[in-house]
Amino acid sequence: MNELRPSVTLEELSEDNLRLLLDAAVADADPLEVMAAVDGPPGWTPQRRQVFVEFHRGRALHPTRPMERTFVITVDGRVIGAARLEPHGDDVEAGIWIGRSHRNRGVGGIVTAQLRTLAAESGAHRITAATTPRNIAARRLIDTGLQARVLIEGDAVTGIADLT
Repeated sequence: MNELRPSVTLEELSEDNLRLLLDAAVADADPLEVMAAVDGPPGWTPQRRQVFVEFHRGRALHPTRPMERTFVITVDGRVIGAARLEPHGDDVEAGIWIGRSHRNRGVGGIVTAQLRTLAAESGAHRITAATTPRNIAARRLIDTGLQARVLIEGDAVTGIADLT
């Protein structure tokens, strides 16, 4: 039986869809999977929700100096995660998180290919991504999706792919 390929799109993050992204994170991800650690009890506390929103407003939605482009990942019109491209000179760093119920369905591979195209279109010469040795899914995306050279140093796995 052939499964249909999901309809995956990347929509630029905006104030209009930021709340949908937060809702997707709260419903389908642990805070530590989608943001830096925040002191306090585990789970999506009001403080963590606020930090999540402020983080995106300060980085991708900053009115004069955005630090990165963040995209809301949708599958068949439903927000299920986020992807980002952060420029560093001629390089761009990619990052992705996908809600747990949508993992292992081919979404990450589609998103990675779209990020690679967007990075090349932006004029970047290389795209990089990093993860940990135990994140097998991310390592697979770095290797096959980005078609990157993989460097492993201690607790860091970094992929670097030439775009030119």
